[in-house]
Amino acid sequence: MHISITNTGTGIPLDRIDKIFDRFYHTNANYKKDGEGSGIGLALTKELVEVCHGQIQVQSELNKFTLFTVWMPIDKEYFKPEEIIYESETGDRIPESGKQILTNDENIKVKSDSSGLTPVSRLQSPLLLIVEDNPDVISYICSFLENEFRIITAENGRLGLKKTLDKVPDLIISDVMMPEMDGFELCEKLKSDERTSHIPVILLTAKADLNSRIEGLEFGADDYISKPFEADELKVRSKNLIEQRKKLREKFTKMIDIKLGEVTNSSLDEKFLQRLLNVFEKHFSESEYSTKNFAWEVGMSRSQLNRKLRALTDLSTHKFILNLRMKRAAQLLKKKVGSVSEIAYTVGFNSPSKFARAFRIHYGQTPSKFSGK
Repeated sequence: MHISITNTGTGIPLDRIDKIFDRFYHTNANYKKDGEGSGIGLALTKELVEVCHGQIQVQSELNKFTLFTVWMPIDKEYFKPEEIIYESETGDRIPESGKQILTNDENIKVKSDSSGLTPVSRLQSPLLLIVEDNPDVISYICSFLENEFRIITAENGRLGLKKTLDKVPDLIISDVMMPEMDGFELCEKLKSDERTSHIPVILLTAKADLNSRIEGLEFGADDYISKPFEADELKVRSKNLIEQRKKLREKFTKMIDIKLGEVTNSSLDEKFLQRLLNVFEKHFSESEYSTKNFAWEVGMSRSQLNRKLRALTDLSTHKFILNLRMKRAAQLLKKKVGSVSEIAYTVGFNSPSKFARAFRIHYGQTPSKFSGK
């Protein structure tokens, strides 16, 4: 297949033709964010053509024309079996090798095992929000992160803030220069709001000078990457931030003595958790104290508090309160300040048997054995 596309535009200087397929390259040195082009489209096109075993070339004369020519093989003999995709009656795309099914559902990744084709859920993958007004940049980021994350997008900071409050993603990658609300303002709003302050934010910008980087970090960004960036660099930094958050959650759930400085690296999150602990301290002995009461006293709706706690501690509100009761019970048992029954009532259980069962599930042993009695 032979495709030729030409125009009668300003053309491309001869000394720049060999660079136009480089990622983020612009022939116009005065390129600005509101101008045309992103420096990704041609690079991506060349990669797609080459994946299909084709070739792409360009010819141009200043102030006369630019001509792009693409040659693509279309016979099966040019491709390996695993490179040929058939669409089934159900809409699934099935490689000729029959080893894998790919679907358009972002939440499902389907692959084979020894028993045949078996769906594997991706619902537990981290949720990534990309805030970017350039669709080419979004496509580029998705191309190397879509296997690691579930991905949602927003075209500016205002919509990004709305989606963050609604979905509470695990990570946000945001451009800086955007209409309506830029990345700096978005980051500042996210980091100053208790509902979203825990979410790691990576800022992307063409401004690579030190002052711009410092400005981004002062707005609370967890990382700052200048364009052009390498896919592997953004991928590694994204995974590192997710892993850091995961370790903080694991550390919290394993701790008996609560030390806030080890739970979070955000002062706002520390204050938030401290407020939760203060509320818990007032009511932990009340067996009828509900998650609704807890959320009301904290100053959030139950759904907001639940999402925040899941992101920050990997626990629902109910399990968070139960976790604190168990930690307090463990402290009291270690200090031998009373009998098991007395401690059960002290930490808000109206039945010693229910307390013993919950404690055994949580710590893997009975309260008596834990206390050494």
